[in-house]
Amino acid sequence: MDNSGQTRTERRATARAERDRAAAARARQRQRLWILGGVLALAAVIVVVIALAAGGGGDGGGDTRAKKAGETLPGQIETNARFAGIPQRGIAVGYPDAPLTLVEFADLQCPFCRDYTVNVMPALVDRYVREHKLRMEFRNVAFIGNDSLTAAQTAAAAGMQNKLWQFVDLFYNNQGEENSGYVTDAFLSQIGKAVRGLDVQKALADRVKPSVQRAPTEAQTNWTIAGFTGTPAFLLGPTKGKKEALLSENEAPTVALISQRIDAALQSADGGR
Repeated sequence: MDNSGQTRTERRATARAERDRAAAARARQRQRLWILGGVLALAAVIVVVIALAAGGGGDGGGDTRAKKAGETLPGQIETNARFAGIPQRGIAVGYPDAPLTLVEFADLQCPFCRDYTVNVMPALVDRYVREHKLRMEFRNVAFIGNDSLTAAQTAAAAGMQNKLWQFVDLFYNNQGEENSGYVTDAFLSQIGKAVRGLDVQKALADRVKPSVQRAPTEAQTNWTIAGFTGTPAFLLGPTKGKKEALLSENEAPTVALISQRIDAALQSADGGR
């Protein structure tokens, strides 16, 4: 034994125990640092998300995509190209002799309507409208608020120049927060100026015309008669015949589902000839 009263074996055991305690303490410290780091990282992500959400409205009322070179508004190039060369008259787009017509009821402030327009409608235009198989009508209801009515009347005025579908498409691509007051004449002018060939000042002035003023009310009456309670809602049928609800209330409008229903209706139309 030495002066400490411990044998060599006991001293080694004591030293080993101290090393183990020190290692455990270091491990606990590392664990606390990892937890703190994770909390700080999560907080940073939350701050970024909040900042993006707060800045989403911008001057244009909620641009949802980045602008491309040569665009004044997101979606401008794609929208004008999408409808180029396709006949358009008032609320309708597509060839008059198309065997089927798809009627859409929508509110320009409705985020679900926006999702359909951005994610589904372009495929239908390419697959069916351009191929002379389908024409589409846009019946603009306005039940969410005053911004909906202002937007609907301006879209109807654009329809007098046969530019309604481009106007609606661009509106949805730059949709803002419901009833936030973003649907000003300045915002509507931005949308209109991005539509190739639209006389924006004429469209704004035409909003006082009786036919334009009546358009949202007439659309809402037809929507109610059809038995719909939400938007977007759709009727499908022969262009010169009776149309039925395309989807049930619990069905979401996807490219696959709507294409399936259109294909089935086209087969029925061909079989009846």
